[in-house]
Amino acid sequence: MAFRNVSFVALLTLGLLASASAHAQDREAARAAFGAGVSAYGEGRYDAALASFQEAYRIAPHPSVRVNMANCYEQLGRPVEALNHFERFLIESENASADQRAEVRSAIARLQAQVGEVFLRVTPEGASVTIDDDTTLRAPILDGIKLVAGEHRLRVESEGYAPYEQTFTLEGGGRQEVAVQLEGAVSTEVEAPDEVDDGEGFSLPTPVWISAGASAALGIGAIISGVLALRSNSDFDDAVADSNDLSLGAAERARAREDGLDAKDRADRRSTAADVLGIASIAAAGTAVVLYFVLRGADEDEPSAYVAPAVGPNAAGVALTGSF
Repeated sequence: MAFRNVSFVALLTLGLLASASAHAQDREAARAAFGAGVSAYGEGRYDAALASFQEAYRIAPHPSVRVNMANCYEQLGRPVEALNHFERFLIESENASADQRAEVRSAIARLQAQVGEVFLRVTPEGASVTIDDDTTLRAPILDGIKLVAGEHRLRVESEGYAPYEQTFTLEGGGRQEVAVQLEGAVSTEVEAPDEVDDGEGFSLPTPVWISAGASAALGIGAIISGVLALRSNSDFDDAVADSNDLSLGAAERARAREDGLDAKDRADRRSTAADVLGIASIAAAGTAVVLYFVLRGADEDEPSAYVAPAVGPNAAGVALTGSF
């Protein structure tokens, strides 16, 4: 496959020579490393060229060196890293000419077609998320993750939960959301009691405390989702402020606008999740109450409560009746 590369050899050499903050010895070492990188790149030894350019940048940082590193990454088939260095160049190199910036933007557009972005929505918080046996993150993951277009493997693990694995496919230039909710692992050591004695002379049947536990868990989930929604709203407000800050460069304001849209999407999704979980928590609590009275009545000679069909002139359903 043929690659088009952005060339800034002359500019980089001048930038390294003009670095006022580096000592003479450092400048000489940076110049030598940069020259070795140019030679290795010309010979097609892109790994060696990348290492030399990274060393030159470490000794005497200059935004234009990022262009050479980006070229190496692209030749090595690593478009995500190449895209990152090209984008950083536009942000950091305020004095680049219009032609240079246009050339870099063209490279960015070319690479974006090879890269997709995935947004991971993982529950519970704190779970370990591994992508392609390489990148490991911790939930919640608020920002999108850029990956090479194609198939990727996802593994999610958390103590007390059964591990989860799946594959997903990203399209170049596209965005995708993957939601994972871990299921609790079944314990083989401790058996759940049929009833829970409260020490006051009566006990709770197993279905009741299961429903109550589900209500509590859903309620906690609703609270967490609400807090995350507020955090995303705060991120949106910060991004709006940055996008309107005229002291920032155009690229930074554009990135802030994009970050703001992402934050707004996250806030909307998390707010919806909080509402759904809250409603589910209330429903589970109501189920626990109904089950308590129904099952308590079943253990007595005379049922204290029971569920029976209810039919009216305008509606039909079931009703809980009896004494409480």
